[in-house]
Amino acid sequence: MSPEPSLNKSSIHGTSERATAEASQVILPKTFETSSVMDGDGEDIAFAKAPTLMIDLEETPSSEGAESFGVPPEMPLKHYIQGVIQGQQSYLITNLLGESLTLFQPQMVWTIGRNRGAALPLRDRLLSRRHAVIMFVLQEGFHLVDLNSMNGSYLNGTRLQQRQLLKDGDRIRLGTVEFNFFISQISRTIEPIHPEVLARFTSSKSCQEGFMEYSALEEPEILFTDLPT
Repeated sequence: MSPEPSLNKSSIHGTSERATAEASQVILPKTFETSSVMDGDGEDIAFAKAPTLMIDLEETPSSEGAESFGVPPEMPLKHYIQGVIQGQQSYLITNLLGESLTLFQPQMVWTIGRNRGAALPLRDRLLSRRHAVIMFVLQEGFHLVDLNSMNGSYLNGTRLQQRQLLKDGDRIRLGTVEFNFFISQISRTIEPIHPEVLARFTSSKSCQEGFMEYSALEEPEILFTDLPT
């Protein structure tokens, strides 16, 4: 019978020491430090450190990749700017600042950026202080102009290289902010309602009931367009 092989305790101890040394050499990934944010002044650094809700561009499908996310590229966005033209004057209506707001500007030039003095000041770290301009030119319309911003301005998924004339329904992206641009330049006057019908709308009884049957309006057979001459 051959003797049982003896275990070399010194070799086992050496192997254990090598495994411990290799484990101690594993490099853990460094976490992000806010001190690594480089910017020009204290205001930007303080803003970068502040707890700010930022939109992830990879999770927000653009018009280019919208189909891959199952979102039709023509689907309207939540935010908008509407340019309204009245004769030789124009103004903007927008909800980019959290509520519907009408913006009048004498020269019809509206700046967009992180600057607090901008017509549309937006707190977005990917925006430049003076990022872009929407301007109205007589006999032409509304134009989007990029002010040589660091991250660029995008119109329908394409980065702006020069001033571009805006069309109704255009999609604009500035930083992480994406919105539709609409144009209103056609208006019409609606025909007045017959006084008797209007009286039924505004009577105390109809206000108390909260609703009105359409058949009640036909009792005197009054048509909306049949106005007294």
